Amino acid sequence: MSKKRKYNEAYLSFGFTFIAERDGTQKPQRFLCGKVLANASMKPAKLKEHLTSVHPENASDSVDIFREKKAQFEKAGTLPKLGFVPTQKPRLEASYKVAYRIAKRKKPHTIGETLVKPCALEMVELVCDLEQRKKIEAVPLSNDVIHSRIVDMSSNNLK
Repeated sequence: MSKKRKYNEAYLSFGFTFIAERDGTQKPQRFLCGKVLANASMKPAKLKEHLTSVHPENASDSVDIFREKKAQFEKAGTLPKLGFVPTQKPRLEASYKVAYRIAKRKKPHTIGETLVKPCALEMVELVCDLEQRKKIEAVPLSNDVIHSRIVDMSSNNLK
């Protein structure tokens, strides 16, 4: 059984907070973009690498600036249960819609990152431009994300 890492308040300096799964597992969540990483990524070196490679413009921000950004992120809220998404969170909504289609077709959860996303990226790059491609790249479709979206949607149907 793999070690489950716990969130440390020092991770705030890398721009991360965490979300808790139903089983109690904590996963790091970037409050600059909302991206959720695997529990295994909850290591200072990996969090720092994400900050410097994905958000280099924020790499030199102070902890106080990160605190303000975290407060704004938390104030904005997360996806409400039952699948209703605020309009300012289109990537999150897109992730749920893809997860719904994957679940409905009974396909493996990995199809989101191995087929759907690469195809979407190619189409957007050909039809639109690189700026639009970056937006599609930010849609979370990993195996773990798709699984948690499906679990979230299914648990709301049972109530």
